Amino acid sequence: MAKERLQREKRQYLQQLLLYDELQELLLEKDIQNLEINPTSANAQFQEAVKTCLYTAELENYLLTDEDTPGLLGLNKETLKKANPHRHRVASIQQRLIPQIEENLQHKCQSLVEFHQPPIDQESCDKLIFAKATKLPDILQSESRQLEEEKTNLKFAQAKRDKQFWQYFQALMDCITTLEKLIKKHRLKFQADSDSVTSDWMSVRCQAMCLKIRFFKAQLLCDTYTKEVVETHKHIKKHLSHEYHENEKELNQVSQALQSYQSLGMGFDKMVQEYDQLQAEIDNKRWALSEFKTSMASADDWR
Repeated sequence: MAKERLQREKRQYLQQLLLYDELQELLLEKDIQNLEINPTSANAQFQEAVKTCLYTAELENYLLTDEDTPGLLGLNKETLKKANPHRHRVASIQQRLIPQIEENLQHKCQSLVEFHQPPIDQESCDKLIFAKATKLPDILQSESRQLEEEKTNLKFAQAKRDKQFWQYFQALMDCITTLEKLIKKHRLKFQADSDSVTSDWMSVRCQAMCLKIRFFKAQLLCDTYTKEVVETHKHIKKHLSHEYHENEKELNQVSQALQSYQSLGMGFDKMVQEYDQLQAEIDNKRWALSEFKTSMASADDWR
């Protein structure tokens, strides 16, 4: 009972809120149109009357919480109604305003229906638009429940899949552990034979590689040192041998001369030093004489 009452109050509130929003939107559209096109005096008065009535109703809603108890500033419902200059025209205003609101709501319902289920035939859609619009809340509620059920089923399936994944993963890890134990147990049995065969194969391959290297080395030497190159090297060797012997003779002669100089003792070294000093003094005097001659020649030219 309480739930039904709550739903009824909620439905009534939503209906009033919908009408209020539609009225606000209608007035906003009229104000925008008035900026582009000047309205007639009758339309302007009608819009002003609608705004006044709407503002009065808003004041009643904001200020008054109980019909019998005065609200803020001592105002009550009767006082606010008397303050409305258009209170006697409310019925006529509603007769003119309700069709416009219904038309806007019909267009919105049509848009919602077309968005939810695009029409195949426009003519049949226009005829059944009201029927589809009245059934749309139930359809959306049914689809919402279906989506929630699908989400629940998906979560359940995902949880089941995760559980199966970890079960399979654990089983796979157990199988891998068993395989590792079997491999470790039976691998050592055949490891010696395998190592022997591998070592023999590596030895044979190493010998073959060494023979191949020796073959390529011999082939490289044969390609490098041809008959003509060998003859040329022989001539070069003969010439170098002759030069070696000649240099060896010169070395012997120089060694003998050096030994003879060394036999003269320290006096010979002193004579060599005195000779160097005298030669340096002679060079200095020659330079001084040349400079003197140059200066004398310059003096004669000046005279």
